[in-house]
Amino acid sequence: MKKYYSTSEYKKANKRRAVKSHKRKLVSKEKKKKKLRDKQGKSVEQLKKEDLLKRYIKISAPNKFSFIKYPEETIKFIHKLERQYQNRKKVFVDLSLIEELDYSAISILVSVMFTFKSRNIDFNGSFPENPDLKKLLIDSDFFKYLNRPVGNKLEYNVGKPNQIFTRANKEVNSELGLVVMEEVSETIWGKKRTCKGLQRVLLELMHNTNNHADTGGKGVKHWWLSVNHNKKEQKVSFVFIDYGVGIFESLKNKPNNSKWAGAIEKISNRFKYGSNNDILKLLLNGDVHMTVTGEHFRGKGLPGIKEVQDRNQISNLHIISNDVFSDVENDNYKKLNKNFSGTFAFWELNKDNINSEWIIS
Repeated sequence: MKKYYSTSEYKKANKRRAVKSHKRKLVSKEKKKKKLRDKQGKSVEQLKKEDLLKRYIKISAPNKFSFIKYPEETIKFIHKLERQYQNRKKVFVDLSLIEELDYSAISILVSVMFTFKSRNIDFNGSFPENPDLKKLLIDSDFFKYLNRPVGNKLEYNVGKPNQIFTRANKEVNSELGLVVMEEVSETIWGKKRTCKGLQRVLLELMHNTNNHADTGGKGVKHWWLSVNHNKKEQKVSFVFIDYGVGIFESLKNKPNNSKWAGAIEKISNRFKYGSNNDILKLLLNGDVHMTVTGEHFRGKGLPGIKEVQDRNQISNLHIISNDVFSDVENDNYKKLNKNFSGTFAFWELNKDNINSEWIIS
């Protein structure tokens, strides 16, 4: 009996395998050549960067990166990051081509980045090519949080003009306002001044975060505060973020034993408003409090923050939450096409805001 490997069928099959193997070797050889050609003229640093990028999902930041000026573009970018977070994918944020950058964008990027780090998901990025924007990013505390884990400890560096710091919202830090007030008044007026409005806004925002930021219970998320001094213009800007669920989602999910249970329905029935931008205006004006709780407004919460703005104790108050953008100072409230899962507040303190003599020893 003829052995199989000596038959014509085997010889034909063997020849086909040999041809395919040869083709694979040629393709592999060409790939290696291409790889070598691609490496030619590139520095070791460039090659390392390219190798690093292969392990990440690359997401480009908006060219005009500002949450205050371009909220919908920024929220769209945040959504891209959130999808990768849900899939536990490493992310590389490309900032190289951005043309505009401010602390509202940097602060929101830090808060999103922290969610990745809290689940041990790698998060990396590039510098802006624009030297001024690169310096702005470096001078902020962005890389402090990029390069090491963040604990629950409040980190405020006395004497640092631009910084971002955080604390888990398990507790409200009443002493923080005093430390910040002392420093910002030196920048604006050249001496210590009492700014009661600033203290009140910080406390109300911390209380709001502790009570409303996460539907799973109090004290689960972190809040973030960015303080940025501008000595030339004698003003200091603030960004406060709780990256949780936002004002309206929080109201929808109040437990039945809460006095705010069914708040959205009560507001809609009483005022015949259905849109969140109208509801936010009512909330800030204090028109809602009696309707929902049956109690008179006592100067606390969101209405208390607007009251500080109305008294000229702060300026340029903006609030973004869920699908609403508000420029409170100019009475501009608009509905967004994108939803931000959290609450963002921006305000300024300047030389024209009401202040008083420093009497704290």
